[in-house]
Amino acid sequence: KLKPRACAEAGPRAGVRSARTRGTGALCPVPKAVPTMPTSKPTNIDAQRILGIMDELKEKLTYLSVATPQVLAGLQSEEGAAAQELVGPELMKQFAEQMRLEELYVVASAAADRDLAHGDESEEVRGEEHSLKKNTLELCRKMRAIPNIVTELRNFQERDATRNVIQFLKTLADMQELTLKRLTTTVEEERSRTELLEHYKNREAEASKRRQQLEKDLTHLKSACERAQSHRNEILTKLKAELLDVRDSKAERMTELRNKYEKRMKDHESAFASKEEDLLRKINALKEANKKSRANNEEEELGQKSKAKRYEMDVESVIKTYDTSIKEMAFSCGERMDAYKKEQKQLNELADHFKKVEEERTTIAAEEAIADARQAKRQAERARRDLSSALLQAFWRGILAREQYAQMKKAKKKKGGKPKKK
Repeated sequence: KLKPRACAEAGPRAGVRSARTRGTGALCPVPKAVPTMPTSKPTNIDAQRILGIMDELKEKLTYLSVATPQVLAGLQSEEGAAAQELVGPELMKQFAEQMRLEELYVVASAAADRDLAHGDESEEVRGEEHSLKKNTLELCRKMRAIPNIVTELRNFQERDATRNVIQFLKTLADMQELTLKRLTTTVEEERSRTELLEHYKNREAEASKRRQQLEKDLTHLKSACERAQSHRNEILTKLKAELLDVRDSKAERMTELRNKYEKRMKDHESAFASKEEDLLRKINALKEANKKSRANNEEEELGQKSKAKRYEMDVESVIKTYDTSIKEMAFSCGERMDAYKKEQKQLNELADHFKKVEEERTTIAAEEAIADARQAKRQAERARRDLSSALLQAFWRGILAREQYAQMKKAKKKKGGKPKKK
């Protein structure tokens, strides 16, 4: 039901009329006159006008997507009482009128399909189209005045029924965004996008070649897998045959063992019965002997009972003495345990203390060793410097001595070289 409403809305805005395509029952917008497109880039006003038209189209399609018989039935039910109060009686009448006009339009269009085959165009179709356009505009205008009406009416629709409409609105929003980009894109950006598209097309061709090669490899792998599967099936068939043979031999062996152990069980039962009879005779004889001995030993039993009572009293006194001694021992043991715990605690504290003292001694010894090492290093360095300074002073004294010797030699040459005048 969206197609007639969409075509009816697109007609007044885009300057098209609704017509029937031959051989189909769908409505299509047919342009009255195709103007020549300007070769220059559209201005900002033209772009804003196009985007405004697309925004209005999206808004109307959103409103018309909830104007369905299912939503009308939900509003008229008991569950839609609150939504019916929000919509109001006038808009409810407009909804019902929209449904009626759509049904009339569909019927008139079906009749026009038959007339169109003969080359006739029905006036009834044009009248229904005009009424549907007018009522659609009025319905959208009234729905625009009520806030959140689409969300409320969407609750009476099934998700599957509105999925295509929502997808169409998303596609229309993407197309609007793409149109805005096209209208605001410069020549350099268009050229860079074209080059990028060519690059991705080349990559797509390479990927398709790679895919064909992978499909070939996959075919080879599938054939190899099928051969391996057939080989495994053969092995499995052989193993199943061997399993059946094993089961048959196992059944025969179980029958032999069952017969053998049944025979052995019968032999054991007969031996047990004979042995049971002998033991029962012995038990009866022992019972009679026990009765005689019990009668003979009653007096002795009474004496033993009195002794047992006396022994019990002695045992009770010993137990009481033992309990008192154990309590005292437990009390003293508890005191000793407390003292032991205190001593153990003190011992742990002393151990920690001596451990810290030992660590401190170790640290002091290490520091002293470091100090000794530093002192030894300073002494070695001082000895090296003393030796170096002594060597340097000796070398300097040697230089001075050589210079003095050279001066003395020169002075002697001056004195001894000139002859004395007589």
